[in-house]
Amino acid sequence: MDRKLRPVEIIGTDTDTLEKDSTFPDAYAFYIQLAEEPDLLWQKYLSEWRGALNTMQREITVVGDKLRLVFVYGDDIQNFSNYAAHLVELINKRLDDYNRQMNVLEERELAKQEKEREKEEEIRKRLSKLDPIPAAATVEVTVEELITAYEDDEETANERFGSKIIKITGVVDRIEVKDSLDIFYITLTSNEKDMPQVVRCMFDKKHGKALTRLRAGQTVTVQGKYTGSVVDIRMGSCFIVD
Repeated sequence: MDRKLRPVEIIGTDTDTLEKDSTFPDAYAFYIQLAEEPDLLWQKYLSEWRGALNTMQREITVVGDKLRLVFVYGDDIQNFSNYAAHLVELINKRLDDYNRQMNVLEERELAKQEKEREKEEEIRKRLSKLDPIPAAATVEVTVEELITAYEDDEETANERFGSKIIKITGVVDRIEVKDSLDIFYITLTSNEKDMPQVVRCMFDKKHGKALTRLRAGQTVTVQGKYTGSVVDIRMGSCFIVD
């Protein structure tokens, strides 16, 4: 954001325009041409000299892109014109000070924004490393219930469980952890009765250590997404439920 204000540049005196002025007795006005109309802050700075000039029955105001100088007949107009030029110089210097202050504030604001950006970037990196919060299970079943439902009516079972988050409880039958091949799964069965199939639960690599702590014959509860049957009934994106 560029908040810098431009100083006023005097082009010359308007020698063709002379006006009678009613501000003071025997008062007249002439104009000094500027390169452009001064901004409001510049005009505010000029107005601070108005009181002192009024006591001397003199006045300098901004009219568009001109300065209007009110003087009294008999004044040394050259001196008054020089005074106006000196006043413009003083106000321009004050405007320079203002611009420097704005530069400092802008640099501080940019530094603050950069620090905030760095903080946000750091937070985003930390968020990207968070484990995703698992969705709540929509169905809770045992291995026996899931396999029996699938054996009784495969189409109905797929409609009931398809792409749903399932929490299933069963007995660990097999544990496969092969880090080099990116293989991480367990199969679940039942120790209540012989089942025609097992449920294969597929895990991400980050769960490998948890799988190595399991033992065959151990009863566990696993949550994952039902993905149908390819030889075994399968569930993906699984994790052990504590």
